[in-house]
Amino acid sequence: MIGKSEVMQRLRETVKAAARVSGSVLVTGETGTGKELVARAIHEYSDRSDARFVAVDCGALPDELIESELFGHRRGAFTTAVADKPGLFEEANGGILFLDEIANTSRRFQAKLLRVLQDKQLRRLGDVVYRKIDMRVIAATNCELPFLVRKGDFREDLYYRLNVFPIRVPPLRHRMEDVPLLVNYMLRGRKSISNDAVAKLLGYRFPGNVRELENIVETAVYTASGDLIHPDEIVLPTETADGWAMEEVIVGDFWESVARPYSERRITRNQVEHVIRRGLQLTRGNYKKLLPLFRIPDSDYKRFMDFLRRHHCNLDFRQFRKK
Repeated sequence: MIGKSEVMQRLRETVKAAARVSGSVLVTGETGTGKELVARAIHEYSDRSDARFVAVDCGALPDELIESELFGHRRGAFTTAVADKPGLFEEANGGILFLDEIANTSRRFQAKLLRVLQDKQLRRLGDVVYRKIDMRVIAATNCELPFLVRKGDFREDLYYRLNVFPIRVPPLRHRMEDVPLLVNYMLRGRKSISNDAVAKLLGYRFPGNVRELENIVETAVYTASGDLIHPDEIVLPTETADGWAMEEVIVGDFWESVARPYSERRITRNQVEHVIRRGLQLTRGNYKKLLPLFRIPDSDYKRFMDFLRRHHCNLDFRQFRKK
C-alpha cells in the first residue's frame, strides 16, 4: 500500500484496526483503487495470517456456477458432478475469504451467503450434511450498496452483516502526491522517468485509478525508445497512439466502436469506463438516454446494461446527477 498522503496514512491505520477485530469487512471504492490489496493487508496483519487467503471474483462467475464454486458439491448433484468437491468456503476455513464484486451476485446466492455467515456452517450442493466452518469474510464492491438495497437488488440484512467494519479506499485523484512514488514502484528499476513526464501524469485525473496508472506506465516501459521515459512516450487514454479518441466514440455505434474493440483487446476496460462516464456526464446520469447517444437501438437496452454489468462498467448514476 504505497503512498505518503494523509488519506493513505489514515487508510493504513484503518486496515490495522480492521485486522484486530473479527467481524466482516466491507471494502468500497472505485474500480482500480486497490480493494483487494486492502483485503490482503488485513489478512497479513490479522491473527489469521498463517491460514489461507482465498479471493473470489463474484462478477466473473456465472450465476449457475457461483454456488457450486463457493459451497462445493456432492457427486451426482448435477450432470457434470462426477466426484465430491469442497468449495472455496471450505478452502478458506480458518482464514479469510475475499468476495470481490459482491454486488454482482443474485439474491438467491445472497440469501445462502447470509445463512453461512449467521450459522457458521454450510451444506454442499446435493448433500445433506452440514459442515462447520471458521472463516472471516471481506467483501468488496465499486457500487453503492445502500442504493442497491433501496432498489431491491441487494439484501438489506446481508448488507448489514457484511458492513460490520466499513473501509472506503480513496480514488487516486484524491492522493495525487502519491503518483511519483507509485510510478517508481511500477517501473521497478527497468527504466527512469523524466520530471516532465511525471508532470504530465499529474495533470491527468485517472478515472481508472491506480490500475489505469499501472497500464499507462507499462505501455511506456515497452514503447519508450531509451532508458528515460519522456512526456511524448506517456500515452494517456484520451490520446492513444492510433488516434483513437474517447470523445469520437460518443457519436459512433457503441457495438462497433467500443464493444468490438474491447472484445478484441484493442482498448481497455478503463477506456470503456471513460466512454460510459463521458456519456453519463452528458445525460446527467440517465442510462436510457445513452442509447441514442451511442447509436444503440431501444431494443438493445437490456443487452447494453448486461454488457456493462458483465464487464464492471455500470457506474453509479447518482454522482452525475449532482453536477
